[in-house]
Amino acid sequence: MELKCFTTKEVARLCRVSDATVKRWGDSGLLRSERTSGGHRRFRAEEIARFQREQNLGLKISNGDESAVRAAARRRASIHQSESALFHSLVGGCEEEAANKLIGAHLHGETLTSIFDDLICPAMRRVGELWYDGELSITQEHIATRTACNAVFKLRNVLPVPALNGALAMCGAMEGDFHELPTHLAQTVFENEGWEVLNFGANTPLYALAEEVARHSPELICLSATVMNDVERSSRDYKIFTEQTGKLKIPIILGGRAFADEQIRRRFPAELYARSFAEVINFTRGLKTKQ
Repeated sequence: MELKCFTTKEVARLCRVSDATVKRWGDSGLLRSERTSGGHRRFRAEEIARFQREQNLGLKISNGDESAVRAAARRRASIHQSESALFHSLVGGCEEEAANKLIGAHLHGETLTSIFDDLICPAMRRVGELWYDGELSITQEHIATRTACNAVFKLRNVLPVPALNGALAMCGAMEGDFHELPTHLAQTVFENEGWEVLNFGANTPLYALAEEVARHSPELICLSATVMNDVERSSRDYKIFTEQTGKLKIPIILGGRAFADEQIRRRFPAELYARSFAEVINFTRGLKTKQ
């Protein structure tokens, strides 16, 4: 499959300059491009993002003369189409292609939480559903997850570096949950807000996490659970964990499909049961206001 790159005219619209200016950037070597068989310039999303960051050029943040309603409808249609295309890139293990789609969304003004909530999460949810129905193999699910992680890493490298706020967050997936992507996404959104992050990844025993909490006294704990095979044991371990860390009064965010069940949530008290990364960031910004 041919990798989608930006034309000279598309780059000019993104950077709000003339086509001639983009060509001058290309001729001078400031903005690297490739050539099609017909000799036309094509620019990779990762290269455009690098150039914009280094030259301090603003991202596209407006929709011209479009009305708010038309702009919202256009965005929904674009997101739906991009999510479907991303799904095929992930399942096919096309890392560069997947990264190009994520970085392209960033160049078009999508927030990091929107990219995660509206592109990556729906695509990976579809992967999980097809695996559960037997339409995808476990190896295909693993390839999709690894491709998503690597694509997010490339996206992370083109994001502006935020000022650190001095706060520390700890992330991890509950013991028995081997899904590492949610913790990877959580780490990225926290770091994009200026937080330091200790990400313990998948299958994190709560007794071990309690030791790290006592050692580092973070401002926030974020735990995910896509699956929970032994609710009794997990809830018992969680109760001990909150008793051990409760005196520090550290807010806890729980996220993931397992916590969508109201009965599960009753057994795992937390300050927030996050349904999206946008909710997570809104919550953390409220914390910073109180500090």
